[in-house]
Amino acid sequence: MRSNEPTGPVLFVLAHPDDEFGVFPWIEQALRDGREVVCVWMTDGGWGGQDVLRRQQESQAVLARMGVPLGSMHFLGSVHGIADGDLWNQLVPALQVLRAQCAAAPPSELVIPAWEGGHPDHDASHLVGLALAREVGAAARQYTLYQGENLPGPMFKVLSPLAANGPCVPLAVTIRQRLRYILACTRYRSQWKSFVGLLPFYAMKLCLRRHPFVLQPVRLERTSERPHPGPLLYERRGGPHWDAFAARTAKFRYP
Repeated sequence: MRSNEPTGPVLFVLAHPDDEFGVFPWIEQALRDGREVVCVWMTDGGWGGQDVLRRQQESQAVLARMGVPLGSMHFLGSVHGIADGDLWNQLVPALQVLRAQCAAAPPSELVIPAWEGGHPDHDASHLVGLALAREVGAAARQYTLYQGENLPGPMFKVLSPLAANGPCVPLAVTIRQRLRYILACTRYRSQWKSFVGLLPFYAMKLCLRRHPFVLQPVRLERTSERPHPGPLLYERRGGPHWDAFAARTAKFRYP
């Protein structure tokens, strides 16, 4: 355990089943440190009529292999009817169910999706996680998944933290870990269409980058800004426009 890090329960906030691919080593590190690890998924993962239960089972199987107890995995979006793609419209009830989930054992740290404009559910999960961290006085850090800064159309970058989110704290991972994480991504078989486009870039980052996994600090005032200049990836892929997202989430962002 690093002396400057929290030692109590750590809550990993995830928007969809399979988003854990961005925090595999952090989950394993917390388990090695003897910390309680809790994972929550904030939407049902049912976009486009996908099989919600199958997606849950895939995440359970992947994380159970890493040592996360099944009882520490909570699919809040599915249980409480928060649809994939609609979390930005459901922030108040989402915070209520997250608060209730953590009432008995408040986390000492939250690891939340980055404020990066890749998917509206990711940015909305950032806001919900940040709100809970402020309520319980917990530390919070953010992890990158994918975003489209300075890219056209549907193109995106994987595991590419935005400089505007602050300094990166890396976690060293071995070659064996990197291979395990790449293999783990192939176990999300219901999501093969997504991983056909995502996995090659993920594997490239894990093979070529010295520190592919980083966490960044979380600042409330950062949420007053667009994640990055120019069109956001979810704007370019048919999601909400930033102006609509910003108006709907105003009470959860820095004024």
